[in-house]
Amino acid sequence: MAKKKGQISTFETKEPKNKKITRSGIIMIAVLVIAAAYFVVSGFKIIQLNQELDEAEKAHQQLLNTKEDLLAEYEHVSSPQYIERVARRDLKLVRGNELLFIMPETDMEKIGPRYEGAASEEGKDETEDGKTED
Repeated sequence: MAKKKGQISTFETKEPKNKKITRSGIIMIAVLVIAAAYFVVSGFKIIQLNQELDEAEKAHQQLLNTKEDLLAEYEHVSSPQYIERVARRDLKLVRGNELLFIMPETDMEKIGPRYEGAASEEGKDETEDGKTED
């Protein structure tokens, strides 16, 4: 049987040219899908890391505020006036020319208003401006 140009015999199979394009197209689509998935996952990681950074910055600011408060408290408690007040109140220390009188609690109630001011100051500390606080 004579074959004409472009004619396919029953035993021959001809692959269409589209199949090579389809394979390269599938490979290209797969590469694009993988790249897109990589960028999406990276985007979520960036968002998560930004949130963690914000939380860390807030915690850092709180620690700075705490440090500032502690430094102010340290300056207050290291002052000579505060040390003397605590030594007198808690340790019952006196200066060389002073006498210490320790009275029972029941006697302190009998003394009345004169001693109330001194008794109320026992549980209070003075601030820098001279006011008392609990």
